[in-house]
Amino acid sequence: MLPLSQTTGYAIRALRCLQEPGGYPVLVEDIADATGIPRSYLSKLIHRLAKKGLVVARRGHHGGVVLAKRSAEITLEDLSEAVEGTAWQQRCVMGMVGCTGQTPCNMHAFWEVTLAQILAKLRSVSLADLDQYHDPGVEKFRAKHWVAGAPAVAH
Repeated sequence: MLPLSQTTGYAIRALRCLQEPGGYPVLVEDIADATGIPRSYLSKLIHRLAKKGLVVARRGHHGGVVLAKRSAEITLEDLSEAVEGTAWQQRCVMGMVGCTGQTPCNMHAFWEVTLAQILAKLRSVSLADLDQYHDPGVEKFRAKHWVAGAPAVAH
């Protein structure tokens, strides 16, 4: 049972490639090439994240994408809500249409407890907290575009 989608995973991977606010903007194409996220899909995802205030996207010669907030201030809950919304939180874990608080299925109480734990964890983990985890695509991108947390080259 995995309530979050592959799209949320893509958002996490893409945002881990971005500079902090005021940093050097990077191209969506470069992120897609390094991470293997389909370019058109990533472009739409970045647009959605920009509308939710998590990234700043600029067009033009010095365009690209940067984080809108510090990575330590962006929680996995922020990302999840930007990508998934919150409707998944109200759905029955068994897919039972009539399952509600008034007419619960056999798994309803379990799901309420589990969901509370999931949401608490999503609130407690920031994008910055994920830097300790190995991701070959993110590391490939950073090796090419960053030097000790700063951009390696200007476009």
